[in-house]
Amino acid sequence: MCGIAGILRFDGTSIRDGVLEKFTNAMEHRGPDASGFEFFENRQLGFGHRRLSILDLREAGKQPMSYADGRYWICYNGEIFNFIDLRNELESKGFTFKTETDTEVVLAAYIAWGKDFLHKLNGMWAMAIWDREEKELFLSRDRFGIKPFYFHFSPDKYLAFASETYAFKHLSEFNRRINVSHAKAQQSDIYALEGRGLSLYEGLYSIMPGHSAVLRMDGSKLNQKRWYDITKVKSNARGKSLEENAKEFYNLFYDACKRRLISDVPVASALSGGLDSSSVYSTVNTIIRDGGTQRVNENSQQAFVATFAGLEVDETKYAKSVVSFVDGKGNYIPHENVNIDLLEKETALYDTLTNRPLYSISSVYRGMKQAGITVSLDGHGVDEMLYGYKDMVYNLYNDALRTRKADTAKSISNVLKLLYHTNSHTELNNRFESELAVMNSTKSRFKGMLKKALLPILIPDVVLRESYAWPNFKEVVGEPYDFSGMEIPDRMVHNEFFQRTLPSLLRNFDFAGMANNIEIRMPFMDYRLVEFVYGLPLEHKVGGGFTKYIVREALKGHLPENVRARTFKVGIGSPWEYWCKNELKEWRGDMLGSQAVKEAKNILGEDCNDWELINLALIK
Repeated sequence: MCGIAGILRFDGTSIRDGVLEKFTNAMEHRGPDASGFEFFENRQLGFGHRRLSILDLREAGKQPMSYADGRYWICYNGEIFNFIDLRNELESKGFTFKTETDTEVVLAAYIAWGKDFLHKLNGMWAMAIWDREEKELFLSRDRFGIKPFYFHFSPDKYLAFASETYAFKHLSEFNRRINVSHAKAQQSDIYALEGRGLSLYEGLYSIMPGHSAVLRMDGSKLNQKRWYDITKVKSNARGKSLEENAKEFYNLFYDACKRRLISDVPVASALSGGLDSSSVYSTVNTIIRDGGTQRVNENSQQAFVATFAGLEVDETKYAKSVVSFVDGKGNYIPHENVNIDLLEKETALYDTLTNRPLYSISSVYRGMKQAGITVSLDGHGVDEMLYGYKDMVYNLYNDALRTRKADTAKSISNVLKLLYHTNSHTELNNRFESELAVMNSTKSRFKGMLKKALLPILIPDVVLRESYAWPNFKEVVGEPYDFSGMEIPDRMVHNEFFQRTLPSLLRNFDFAGMANNIEIRMPFMDYRLVEFVYGLPLEHKVGGGFTKYIVREALKGHLPENVRARTFKVGIGSPWEYWCKNELKEWRGDMLGSQAVKEAKNILGEDCNDWELINLALIK
């Protein structure tokens, strides 16, 4: 895991001394263990790398790395969790290896199978591969965009890429300017940009999830193409019983966790006490007890928990219940006495808008690093594909009313009710019964309630209505999925996972981890498991009074019941409102009176909250 950077000049000039080094080293926090630089074609191309050592800690594992007598070079950020299987397959074809890294396997796979090798990879990545003979640069990003990959493309001049937008602040030739329409779109919906290959800055884009691109030395064209398409995946899960699917889900999940335990450094889990992270932590402990793992660091059974004593967001008792259930070890990180200097530094490094500080998320990984941990197994991705958010369940309910599906509406109303405190159940029952009674009166009444389900389709009209430096904008930036032809229930989970909420959360957690030299691995985002879940019938996703129904059924006996059957969702996040009334009260006042905040207000307008203004002021 690391930070990558690169520059390819098309205008015949060379990369000046120190330019690539400064660009790359701006991301030193992503890779404190080593740096590496390679230049090609009379310094018209350069790769930069910051290393966080996880597999093969020797010097031999450093990047940029070459293969085939130096013909192929790679600059790579990620982990391939089936690399041992691929290595064995490649060795049977005559390939040999000098290191114990997955990086060398990736290069050999590229040589063996060409660009189709991406379909054989199970993992997360952002990579650039240079073929010195063909003079061809190949760029690729994993299926779901777990690892970030930002770039600036100036036709006939240069391409620059990096793992973080912050690095471009240190690239002298790049004119870093906030795109006002993007800022306002993100202000109206914090998830508006990331899933569409856009950033807060003019001229900065992403290689889209599941996309790749090829560049020649003349730089005449950058054309992103989708190599992975979830809509073309076939599944037979819809024809199976809940029991059969729950068993298959657990087997896939167990294997996904097992593969993600492979590490030459200690592994831990970020545990909130919710269903998703608890499932990961419990399964990791089961795997280690089973003894069926190879190349797993012996110190890989710890949990790290953020605690918020006295606040409603505190879930410590649930996390302790899980730790006790598996007889594990818990590390509890209190949230008191916010370090203002650190909050400001992290916000500036993160370099985009958030709905609240990432400080609390980051503190979990800070605690891990202080304890000597380098890898965290986390539970991300479940909510978005299994209706884990309350407003998604409301949309399911309203759509069932709109389409006059009485049984479905009744079943989902029972799920909705359990998302609230028991004091509200009688009132909710009366309301749901009333709505079901008038269900046949009109469709339009309920269609207007489906705002979030339709929102991701409306946002691009606002964001993309501007002129760019090239006419082939969609070719350069890539085209996001179009799920508009799907029924609302399917459209929702596809939008949330691939375009709206999850892409931004992935960026949040990638940064929070890497800012503290921690690699985050996500078993629920194993592509085999994702494809399986998207093939499930709705009643296996939301049913029995629960969201994430298949997870709860699959983890029976593997979790304490107070966690497995828990319906109330909190989620980790900084208690910004509480801090503003207490330890950050004076700092907040000083910031709001600063010139930087006044300039931020000129960009965002009057209709913005305090954190949005402070956030933008800190990153400028």
